[in-house]
Amino acid sequence: MSVAVVLLRALSLLFLASPMLLARRAFRSTRHAPSRIAGGRLALLANFGAFIVFFPTLFIFAQSTQGLAALGLGIVGCAIAATGSAIVWRSRSELGPAWSLLPKAGDQTGLVTTGPYRVVRHPIYLGLSVSTVGLAVAFGNAPALLVVLSCVVPSFLWRALVEERLLIGVFGAQYDSYREKTKMIVPYVL
Repeated sequence: MSVAVVLLRALSLLFLASPMLLARRAFRSTRHAPSRIAGGRLALLANFGAFIVFFPTLFIFAQSTQGLAALGLGIVGCAIAATGSAIVWRSRSELGPAWSLLPKAGDQTGLVTTGPYRVVRHPIYLGLSVSTVGLAVAFGNAPALLVVLSCVVPSFLWRALVEERLLIGVFGAQYDSYREKTKMIVPYVL
């Protein structure tokens, strides 16, 4: 049973890492481009900082891999992480060339309001948040879940707010209209 739990935890890590590896590749191609709005790089650094706290917490406080409870948490956590990863991949695909690690927007890419963006304005942050929750569950780790809620999610909210300022500046009334129809990150809630 412990081998199955370890495999489920590893798979959960892979679900979270796969969209981040994509981000790393895209970052290399745009790293020298200046951010088009103040605070973009700082919000990104805060996001990286939150993950720097999250990962050690995840491994230091991981629960035992033995028993049915560990297996159950591994299965549920892995399913949650997979769901979050699917949201990220679908959202990233919908953005196409409009996606970048640092906030950017312009007439050449347009305002994307299709796919997951019909429901929330920042589904990638929703998906990454869901994946980190899944990872904490798969590891049976309450302290890591606390880090997700107190550090990771707020860092995504900050990044979303920075991006919103940019999008309002570029798309104006069109973005305001879109904001009235959708929630920021959590469908029907926030």
